[in-house]
Amino acid sequence: MAHTIQYNDDLQLIVQAVNGVYSTEDAKQMGQQYNILLEGKPYRQIIVDLRNAGKMESRETRSATNQLLNDAQISDIVFVGATAAQRMIAKVLMKLGSLQAESNFVKDMDEAVKWIEKRRK
Repeated sequence: MAHTIQYNDDLQLIVQAVNGVYSTEDAKQMGQQYNILLEGKPYRQIIVDLRNAGKMESRETRSATNQLLNDAQISDIVFVGATAAQRMIAKVLMKLGSLQAESNFVKDMDEAVKWIEKRRK
């Protein structure tokens, strides 16, 4: 798996990078890390870097990803560098209510950090 996931102590959130095709198995592996990385942390937020992402493997992958984000009680997720197609799919899923986290799409990491910090109460 070429994807990465880590907790950034300075930003107090998860930074996940999707590199290449994102499969259902990748989603499950990332999902296992959400609760581990966020245990005892003050915020349940994620920045997802899609600048080097390929396509999502299938509808099952999208469903699994949303379910894992919801199960981890992620409150906010911001996508960096999403393509028009990726934004369209994500917006449809959000409107259908399958993704419960507040979300946004931005062009770069600086915008992502600013958006996340504004979401903190």
